[in-house]
Amino acid sequence: MTIAITTSLRENVALRQRAQAIGEKLHLPVIERRKQSVTKLLQSREVLLLVYENELRLVNQDGSEFAFHPDTAMLRIKSEHDALLALLGDDKLQILDTTMGLASDSIVMAYAGHDVTAVESNPLIHFIVSEGLKSYQSGYDALNQAMCSIQTVCSENLAYLKKMPDNSFDVIYCDPMFSERITESKNLDGLRQYANEKAFSNEFLKEAMRVGRKKIIIKAHFRDEVFEKYGFKQFVRPNQKFHYGLIEI
Repeated sequence: MTIAITTSLRENVALRQRAQAIGEKLHLPVIERRKQSVTKLLQSREVLLLVYENELRLVNQDGSEFAFHPDTAMLRIKSEHDALLALLGDDKLQILDTTMGLASDSIVMAYAGHDVTAVESNPLIHFIVSEGLKSYQSGYDALNQAMCSIQTVCSENLAYLKKMPDNSFDVIYCDPMFSERITESKNLDGLRQYANEKAFSNEFLKEAMRVGRKKIIIKAHFRDEVFEKYGFKQFVRPNQKFHYGLIEI
């Protein structure tokens, strides 16, 4: 995949310097914007990482985009009931989110008072979301603090589990990309091509059972075979297209 970094149209010295620093960190080429359109810049490459004053935005050749925003998490936080938090219970837990993505679940769990470590296999997604968690200003101090509290790791989730000692976390959480696309999830469009297709397997479950102390929780499409195949107790959510599954350790 050919990827390059450039600035927004309103480029300045500070933006160019930041783009250069990001390029060095991610080992990616940096190109000058020179008022060229994104369409033109994408003619010779598949992906652009645009550096703005307060945002990093990934633009794919198919027109889909990806940028950090805690919008889904904010809606869930304001809700009176959250199915994931209900499964976790009231005690403060150490949780490993093995599929960070946009970090919505991690944010919700951290806001509820849990200690969350989130793993993301794609370096670009890890960098964009990690930067967003540290710098995004929601206007709500408690939410900002929750986002900053999340520890992020760039690694394949199975490889990370294999490095962890037995009983390292209370809960192992996994939200693999759905086997069936949910058309309403437009915020995931720019993320799909970066999804880890091997997010769950027998080997993953074996390691999760070793590293976890209390629970393994999975989120999947309600028709996904993962619940029955791996022995999860499926919690049916009427009128919802994804369900949670639970294995008590």
